[in-house]
Amino acid sequence: MASFRFPRVLNDVMLAHSNQFIRPTKPKNGVGSFIFPCRKLVFNYCERSGSSTNMLKYLQTRAIQFAHENPQIEVVVQPRPSKHPIIRAHYTNGLQKTKCLRGVQEDEIPEVVKSLRDHSGMRLRRWKKYVVSDTPSVRGIYSPFHDKDSHEISDLKPKPKSH
Repeated sequence: MASFRFPRVLNDVMLAHSNQFIRPTKPKNGVGSFIFPCRKLVFNYCERSGSSTNMLKYLQTRAIQFAHENPQIEVVVQPRPSKHPIIRAHYTNGLQKTKCLRGVQEDEIPEVVKSLRDHSGMRLRRWKKYVVSDTPSVRGIYSPFHDKDSHEISDLKPKPKSH
């Protein structure tokens, strides 16, 4: 299979201005591979506390399975004496989210872990604009109700008589 080669003059121009033609891209979702937002989960528990019994049961039965199913997330288990059990999630944008598991049943813990895993890491806020875009449109969001004349059925209207 023949490879494509630029003409010699164009090749010299490209080599002279190579920094203008090739620009590095920032890693972000949608370009290349998917970047998982949650990078680390830290499970903290107390060995003697009664509020940590459900957490200990979860760690003994289901935590290893979760770690095998999600190899992209670092799973750390640490004792935290005389404190309630918590799960702390670290995200790629540098933020952390902590969830206390005091009084949470053993079968509810996987739901908490899944919600921390699936969270984007962004702070919750009220959206004033419902469309987030790198290149915003001048005209705004399209709706078929903006231009009513182009969406009317013209066959059912009586046509004006010409004299």
